[in-house]
Amino acid sequence: MSKRRRLRRTLAAIPQNLFLWLGSLVVPALSRAGERRLARFISRLLCRPCFRWCRCARTNLDIVYGDTKTPEEKSRILRASFDNAALVVTDYFWFGRRTEERLERHCAVGDDTIRRWIEGDFPGVFVTAHLGSWETAGLYIASRGRRLWSVFKPIGSRAVTRRMRHFRSSCEQRVIPREGAMTGVLRALRARDVVAMVLDQHVDGRDGGVYLDFLGLPAGFSPAVGTLAHRLRVPVLVAAGVRDWESDRVVLRSFREFTAEETAAMAPDELTRAIADAIGGMILRWPEQWLWTYRRWKRWQPGDDPKRFPWYAKLDPLAPPFVPPAAPAP
Repeated sequence: MSKRRRLRRTLAAIPQNLFLWLGSLVVPALSRAGERRLARFISRLLCRPCFRWCRCARTNLDIVYGDTKTPEEKSRILRASFDNAALVVTDYFWFGRRTEERLERHCAVGDDTIRRWIEGDFPGVFVTAHLGSWETAGLYIASRGRRLWSVFKPIGSRAVTRRMRHFRSSCEQRVIPREGAMTGVLRALRARDVVAMVLDQHVDGRDGGVYLDFLGLPAGFSPAVGTLAHRLRVPVLVAAGVRDWESDRVVLRSFREFTAEETAAMAPDELTRAIADAIGGMILRWPEQWLWTYRRWKRWQPGDDPKRFPWYAKLDPLAPPFVPPAAPAP
């Protein structure tokens, strides 16, 4: 790492660590209503056109919806998304105190499929996205006694990473580092545990990513879940912890389940594509709760048209060449 990059990281860690200290000191002591007011204040502070992440979110909304939604409708989705994201951040701190009690009061099982997965004794993979309250949902599953492992990617400063790991492990949730994660995932599945993975993040071609159509443009996906589920014949559940604002609860809802028989019968690439389609469908069902600020379409393949992609996208030189979709049969 260059000296300049190391200096940037050191300087960036200062406000992160200050926010972490203040959050740990103030937020757990707030009432739920007070925490929600704080999250809304943070949301309104950050949801401004002058910020780069807001521009990114608006670009992503244009990619997905084009002219099918008015600018006012897109702005409403954007504001709601920022409200949700801000509450996800404050929840890291708020659920850190009286965790079991607060989870019981503010989380719920939304359908029989989720209940069967939580109460079951079989291996499987929970697939979710940065939608709703993904972190609190994982914490709730572990608090119900289900042995849950989650794949973890360090973000921010070392102090932020430690805080996130502590949050996940507070209810006996196990953490698998993203680097070399497959060994840990295999061990967990063979022990009849469940593994949670967030799969709406970009994966470069050099890291094994495959490009699939996702809400209108090709995006890089990890094929790991499709390959493992097919090889080990374990079920996959695409689900999310959807926030119900009126009841102030995170409700765990299933979106699509792939049974062990289905994952065994489907080819790995077919299963990966079906999982990606399910994630896209889940986002379209609850668009106000997805993290639109993420640079989802950050690479294009050799041979594709760069003009189709957003301003933040770059070429992925190690990706396979783009193959246009076949024209429908007459």
